[in-house]
Amino acid sequence: MATFTCIAAWAIALLLLPALILIWASESRGQRIRRQRRQGRTWAWIAEHHHCSQSTARRWATC
Repeated sequence: MATFTCIAAWAIALLLLPALILIWASESRGQRIRRQRRQGRTWAWIAEHHHCSQSTARRWATC
């Protein structure tokens, strides 16, 4: 039998999921690259992930 806490946690997760998806989908390329840099990703990883050169990734991060 599911407890109230478990049911409440699932309800909150299901309510927040669409909002999180909308926030992620509306994030610009520059914002995404800046977030990846804050997370410790290298310029080489970011460039490979975005299918561009490292200098292009750096330029996009400043836009």
